[in-house]
Amino acid sequence: MKSIYKSIIAWVMMFGFFSCGDDILDINKDPNNPGTSTPQLTLPSGQVALAVTLEADYNLMGAHLAQYWTQGPTASQFSFLEQYNITTNSYNGAWSRMYASALEDLEFVRKAAIEDGTPNYAAIAMLLQAYSFQILVDLYDQIPYTEALQGKDGLLEPKFDDGEAVYDDLIVKIDAALDMIDISSTAVTPVGDDLIYGGNMRKWISFGNTLKLKIYIRQSEARPSVAQAGIQAMYDAGATFLTPGNDALVSFTPNTNNQNPLWQILNQTTFQNIVASATSIQEFINNADDRISAYYDVSPNTNTYVGLPQGTGTTSGDQFADFSAPDGNTVINADADVILISGYESLFLQAEAAERGWGTGDPKSLYDQAVMASFSFHGLDGSALVSPGGNYEYDGELSTIYYQKWLAFNGKQGFEGWNEWRRTGVPALSPSIQGQPLPNTFPLRLIWPANETATNPNAPELEALDAPVWWDKTF
Repeated sequence: MKSIYKSIIAWVMMFGFFSCGDDILDINKDPNNPGTSTPQLTLPSGQVALAVTLEADYNLMGAHLAQYWTQGPTASQFSFLEQYNITTNSYNGAWSRMYASALEDLEFVRKAAIEDGTPNYAAIAMLLQAYSFQILVDLYDQIPYTEALQGKDGLLEPKFDDGEAVYDDLIVKIDAALDMIDISSTAVTPVGDDLIYGGNMRKWISFGNTLKLKIYIRQSEARPSVAQAGIQAMYDAGATFLTPGNDALVSFTPNTNNQNPLWQILNQTTFQNIVASATSIQEFINNADDRISAYYDVSPNTNTYVGLPQGTGTTSGDQFADFSAPDGNTVINADADVILISGYESLFLQAEAAERGWGTGDPKSLYDQAVMASFSFHGLDGSALVSPGGNYEYDGELSTIYYQKWLAFNGKQGFEGWNEWRRTGVPALSPSIQGQPLPNTFPLRLIWPANETATNPNAPELEALDAPVWWDKTF
């Protein structure tokens, strides 16, 4: 399986990690010729394509927009993010990889597994499709969904579905996948060809439930009654959720073509593109939070943690060595994992559900466990901070949960950090000083890619970059 894994990553690499306007793949073409493949061969391909796009495109983008990172002063590759100059060409490649690689591969697995009578493969594929489609809705709102992935059937111009409707159907898709899972000893189950859980279907059940919980929580401000009813039904049914140590992630290695995709981007250009945002650095310093050592390296010139004010990288005249950079051991490293859902994210979701009265459990206990799990993920101990009198002692406020999620997502789940900031407005951020297209506000979505709008007459009229997606009622 290691040789298969290596060839999968090498295949994805041929199309480049960072989109920057690259023209690759149409969402209705199948680059893998799946008719000659099998679910066993194609499942890891879909998982890697998803992980590559999440890490190299959306986590990188989210880490800048959530103000974990900022453009370094001696490079300029990501200055378009600081300048809020995100156009129809910025994420063409990521859109194409999500549809033509990740989702197309997973669709083949789903169909072939149903035909083969191996429902566990189909269930995994459906759960990861739901995860992928939520990413796209959270980015674009309206997306091809009900008519997507049907290019081989001649449907080359899929309609766009409203994000709200997609969210509703994702719950249906997840429920169908969960119903399909067979945990009996005689069931055909993946092993090494499942790069996330090695075919442990009980963990996939918890993944599906946690994904449902996230989908409901994400719409807490837009449709609280829907969120409440859905969450209460899950708890009534005895749903299990992901726990620390059972994080959903794709692992990488230092071996050539097996390395973390973001590390490969920066290794091929310059690591001096990214430094720590002063916004985040100051929060960790103010709270005496040891996670700063897991998220950032010290400044080589001062041997202290120093952040650069958001958006000043290309104008400051400073040197890269004057500032902290994302940690080179755990964050941007050849063998850094790509996290889909972390155990501490699961606990934060449960804490919010309990605090709102939509789920069971003690909010304070769940919150404490979530914060400590974030620390322990990096080999640190956060118990003193959540203890009485500590800087992170729980006060019964939802904003405290939101703030801790923003801190915990630093470095490893940048996309989710940006999503949750859009949903909650916590913490209060100031726009980048270089955000010229949006001088007094923030990017709140991506704009539909030029590759899609140029070829699909069903694509909607372009939205403004600061137009909120359907569930965002904060801005």
